[in-house]
Amino acid sequence: MKRLRPALLLGLITLTGSLHAATTPAGRTEDLGQGLTYVRPAADNADSLALFTGVSNGPAVLDLRYFSSGDHAADWLAAIKTSATRQHLCLVLVSPEIAPELASALTAGIPGCVTIGRASPALKADITVTTTAETDRQAWESLGKGADVGKLITAVIDKPRYDEAVLAKEHAAEINGDDTASADDDAATPEKPADDKDTKAPEKPKPLTDAVLQRAVQIDRGLLALKKI
Repeated sequence: MKRLRPALLLGLITLTGSLHAATTPAGRTEDLGQGLTYVRPAADNADSLALFTGVSNGPAVLDLRYFSSGDHAADWLAAIKTSATRQHLCLVLVSPEIAPELASALTAGIPGCVTIGRASPALKADITVTTTAETDRQAWESLGKGADVGKLITAVIDKPRYDEAVLAKEHAAEINGDDTASADDDAATPEKPADDKDTKAPEKPKPLTDAVLQRAVQIDRGLLALKKI
């Protein structure tokens, strides 16, 4: 099987905003594009269960992270198995805080179901993702408050701007075989004040990324590209 490079998988994510999102007291559903639906139940009750079963006629991401109640564990597991037996991929997001009744059955393995969660010795997911418990929780809570899914799963490449004028000058210097351009630049650069602590701009906080949900979408897009689903 040909493997897709991670960069290619990231490029396959084309979400730029919320698509057909719906938030109710039972939870949140969101069209992630290309037939994939995100489902985040709000609570362990019949209404939240119906939220999932109502969209389980295609590939789905079921977010059960921090789903601490196991009162309806048997019903949830039955719904997941039903979705999987219809030959629909079911990507279940988990965390060590998930109800033990669900964790034991999910990690034991359900055909057609893939569990994805942050790396932790407390829970053996099928696919582990490197992220902190704090970031994972913040992302999950943000989704519950209606955060833009596209922004949470799109990788942000933070590179310093490389000015075209500087690039052209350096290129010309290489062709001419001299370093006068860089020398002139150094000479023109004003000296920094002795104490520049107060002049430094504060660092911008890094945007919140839901690495676990991001990985689920990457898996779906990769399988689509390989025509496996």
